[in-house]
Amino acid sequence: MSNSYSLFFDIDHTLFSHTQKKVPSSCMDSLLKLKADGHKIFIATGRHRREMAALDIDWSFFDGFVTLNGAVNYDRDFSFISAYPFDSAARDSVVSILNEKRIPLFVFTADRMLANVDNEVTRSVLASISLPPPCYELPEEDEEIYQLVFYASREEEPAIMRNFPLCTATRWNEYAFDCVLAGVGKDSGVRDVLRALGRDEEHCIVFGDGDNDASMLAAFEKSVAMGNATERAKQAASFITDDIDDDGVQKALRHFGLI
Repeated sequence: MSNSYSLFFDIDHTLFSHTQKKVPSSCMDSLLKLKADGHKIFIATGRHRREMAALDIDWSFFDGFVTLNGAVNYDRDFSFISAYPFDSAARDSVVSILNEKRIPLFVFTADRMLANVDNEVTRSVLASISLPPPCYELPEEDEEIYQLVFYASREEEPAIMRNFPLCTATRWNEYAFDCVLAGVGKDSGVRDVLRALGRDEEHCIVFGDGDNDASMLAAFEKSVAMGNATERAKQAASFITDDIDDDGVQKALRHFGLI
């Protein structure tokens, strides 16, 4: 269809309910209807590919993937569309922090999730959104780094980020925040995917619930914050729907006349 839409969904608390441990049935029924009508469906997540694999979702259903908050982006076959690795100075800071083991840090390369500390806080956060345990190793010398997750309080965040002047932080938990290159976000990842696949921005709708979705929700004319979203995400969106467990995705799609 000539006016088919591109729809980008965050995973946690937007597409995947951690209460139900699945994609809600009303949401899945709506996605199937969208696909049948010729629309394209994409993922826009802060997760790594390995973290996605831990969830009970058939990823072959989707037409492309924005991952690691826009730092690594793929087509439907998980072939690279774009990727934004850290520079050598940031990499040196990463290795130093990993070795010191003072600050719990998870490091994401294209294929691996690495960490330096296993403690009660990291285990609790991982369990809260069904994440698999990392490898407790250092990155290889030629292994590019695309995203960091620091397990630290809001008070500790500014001192940590002084080690990464060319990066930006986005908090997604009271005890954890993401770090990627400045200028990289889900908004840039969505645009990379649209451009690579010849899709236009006019017929694009983005869905999210967290602070790391705010740049994406603000960047596109049609954007949806879940009822369970953070205040920052709600302020950035053009439409606020109901909670994920109250048919929020389905209701938003009806609002935009797509189902």
